[in-house]
Amino acid sequence: MPRTGPRPSIPRLVGSVAIVAAGVAVNIGFDSPLRTVPALLLVALGVAGVTSTAREYSTARLRRTAKHWWLLAFATFVPYALANAPASESAAAVGDAFAGPIAGLALEAVAGATVCCAVAMTVLYGVAWYGLHPGRPTPEERVLTDGGDD
Repeated sequence: MPRTGPRPSIPRLVGSVAIVAAGVAVNIGFDSPLRTVPALLLVALGVAGVTSTAREYSTARLRRTAKHWWLLAFATFVPYALANAPASESAAAVGDAFAGPIAGLALEAVAGATVCCAVAMTVLYGVAWYGLHPGRPTPEERVLTDGGDD
């Protein structure tokens, strides 16, 4: 199936996700009351970068992109879950490979970043499905164009 619309810039997308992951890591890794502001700024900046890569997507492509983000979020959450809450001995053995503070912080930051990006892409799809999409008429403009009830 051919792609519709321009392809996002892969380095920009990866950089934006890395900024979100850095924001999540800042919030998790430091015990300072001042950590929230830089973490929030980094997450907001990264999510804005991720969503800006999809500004020219159609509504159907936004839906597919949101689904792909949720699959990626699930895939990044599984190693984090195995490392932090193994339910069996075999899961604990796999989780031991990810043991350690740096690996745990990295797993949590990546899982948190992909969930943030998946939520942002889902919200973007929901807004586009409702009718607020760049280049398309707003719901109010559509009502005015259709004539409304007289």
